[in-house]
Order: sequence, then structure tokens, then C-alpha cells
Amino acid sequence: MKDYLKDYATTAFRFYARNGKDAVEYKKKIHDDAIATIKRREVRTRGSGGSPTEAMMIEAENMISFKMAEIKDMEAVESTLKQLESMKYNQGTAIIKAIEIVYFKDPYKELIKGQLTERVSIAVDHIPASESFIYRSLRRARDIFAIERGLRIEK
Repeated sequence: MKDYLKDYATTAFRFYARNGKDAVEYKKKIHDDAIATIKRREVRTRGSGGSPTEAMMIEAENMISFKMAEIKDMEAVESTLKQLESMKYNQGTAIIKAIEIVYFKDPYKELIKGQLTERVSIAVDHIPASESFIYRSLRRARDIFAIERGLRIEK
């Protein structure tokens, strides 16, 4: 059976890497982009730039609401990484290293079949750890992400 949670979580980790690894900055960027877009529209229709009006601010907040799923994904990834950092015996550090090697590498490029498996092999050499440890670690990170994101996980 297809593991949709795995695909969703993997995509969320890659989205996080693609967007600067900072949910607060991403939200600010969305807000600033929305204000700039609204100002450009105002200039075309009214002919003046000026400061943002209350209507512009409301529209910007609506644009942020539209992107809220992306923001929540980024926040869940950040929360996952923080939980992993707090693990004992450097186990969390190894898991984070696996995430960086397997999920964060080339986040702008489309994944091709077998690429994650290749990256797991690379992680085995760089961490060093066994392949089964890497797979278990990535699964653990995805499960933590799912809980943080409020997704159902079935055992």
C-alpha cells in the first residue's frame, strides 16, 4: 500500500529547505510580497504608492491565510528538528544529519526514482550508520512531523 504520509512529509522537508529553513522569515516574505503586489495594483489603479492602507493589510493577511498550510508545514518541520536536537546521546544529531543528506540536498530539483535510496547510501558513509538506522531515523522524523502537523498516523 502507498505511504502517503511518507510522500507528504518528504515534500514538507524539501519545501522547508527550498524556502530558507525559517518559517518566520517565510511568513514575513509572503506578507511583504503581498504588500508589494497590492501596492503595485494600487499604483496602476490610483497612481500613487503611499503606505499600506487597512484594506491592503487585510488583503495581505488573506494571502498569508491562503499559504497557511505551507507555513504550518514549515513550523512542523522546525518543531521536529528541535525535538530531534534535544534527543540524548547525539542520536538526534545523527537523524538531523540524515535529513540534511537525504531530504535537504538539492531541494529545487525534482526527485527521480531511486534518488532517495542513493542518498541513504551516501548518508551511511557520512554519518556513519547502518542503512537500517538511516531508514528508521527518517521514519521517526516523519512520524514526529506528522504529529506536530496534526496528521493521522496509523501504526
